[in-house]
This record gives sequence, structure tokens and C-alpha cells, in this order.
Amino acid sequence: MSSGAWRLDHVAIAVGDLDAALAFYRDVLGLPVSGVERVEDQAVDVAFVGEEPGRVELISPFRESAVTRFLEKRGEGLHHVALRVRDLDATLETMKKQGVPLIDEKARVGAHGTRVAFVHPKGARGVLLELVETND
Repeated sequence: MSSGAWRLDHVAIAVGDLDAALAFYRDVLGLPVSGVERVEDQAVDVAFVGEEPGRVELISPFRESAVTRFLEKRGEGLHHVALRVRDLDATLETMKKQGVPLIDEKARVGAHGTRVAFVHPKGARGVLLELVETND
């Protein structure tokens, strides 16, 4: 697809206790932590651990949200895979034309102020995909 770089940005793990999860990834595994950020739009606190490419994003809800429902239904674990794309708007338009089910037909603001959009698992072989716009 010409509008995307299609490289791994991160994998996200839903956790009930962000501090406990950070203690494991930081203190046991020794991975660097880039800080904790609140993403109001998605009702989650996030922390990225490790280094690019292929960081791990720990996500923990701070109020009722889709992540809360995920944790109640499935427990802690892999939540989504995020891929980098160069032109998010064009990528979403192409996917829409191809009949791919999208959660977001337009970009929203994600962690670190990035433009992101989610592809429904029905359109990605059972995996929730996050598309992250990047210039590289």
C-alpha cells in the first residue's frame, strides 16, 4: 500500500495496575521507561517501555472504557499491535474503499500527540490494529 510504511511501532498490553506492570518491565526486565502519559480520549494511562522499533505500550484504564471492558472479558494481555504509516488519511481511505471494517474512519489523537486510528479486528484477521502516522 503506497500510503504506508507498514513497520511495527509497538505492541500494547492491557494491565489492571500500571505501577505493578512498570515494576516488572523496568525492574525485572531492565527496560527503559519513557514516562507515563494520560490519554483522555481513550480513558487510559500509558507507558512505553523498551526502545524503538517495537516498543511495548502498557495501557491501563483510569475510568470506564473499552480497555476496562477488555480487561473484564479477557484479563490482562495483548491488546493491540500498532503499525506505522506515512499518510494516515490516505491509508484509511484506501482501507475503507477495500471494505476493511474500521473503528476510526478519521484520525484521533493518541499518545505523544500522534495521529492514530484503529482497524476493527474483523478486518485484520482477529487482531486489533492501531495505525500510527509517522514521517519516517
